[in-house]
Amino acid sequence: MLRLVVDDEGQVWPDLFQKAPGRGTYLCMEQGCLENLSDKRLGALRRNFSVQLPQCSKLIGRMQDGLYQQLMRLFSQYRAAAVLGRDAIMHQMWKSGPLLVLLAADAGDALTRQVSDAAEKRLESGRKTFVLHGFSTEFLAEAFARDKVSVAALETKTISVKLHRFCVWYERAHELKMS
Repeated sequence: MLRLVVDDEGQVWPDLFQKAPGRGTYLCMEQGCLENLSDKRLGALRRNFSVQLPQCSKLIGRMQDGLYQQLMRLFSQYRAAAVLGRDAIMHQMWKSGPLLVLLAADAGDALTRQVSDAAEKRLESGRKTFVLHGFSTEFLAEAFARDKVSVAALETKTISVKLHRFCVWYERAHELKMS
């Protein structure tokens, strides 16, 4: 659940760390809930807050921007622990620890198929593997301070729950259309 707060001007803002002052409400970050996000749904906030509508597209943009900034900050902390590139990822897939794999949405078909097959085999053998596809090669390159990155992996035992949650939320929020 993502906390939303309303400022004095009636604008709705995401509160990623749930520390902003004032009263707030919560937004379900499951894909189905986000797909139904609209100004009509935000209108329900008027019962408790002075909300200016329409602003659904602004809220989506704020969510995407906020998550982007926080992910860049968090990824900078985990750069040294990241495994980058196809060969290194495939080697990492044979290890037994839980793994978070970030596969660029614009990665080539062969790479996507190879990583997906390896992740499926890991899951079949009982090893936890989370594959996220909501990132571009440019995003991953910036996050890991490289020229180009199509696939990256982090052992989940070394990363924070917050990073994993923000990665999932970013993937879901990035798929939303700003109408």
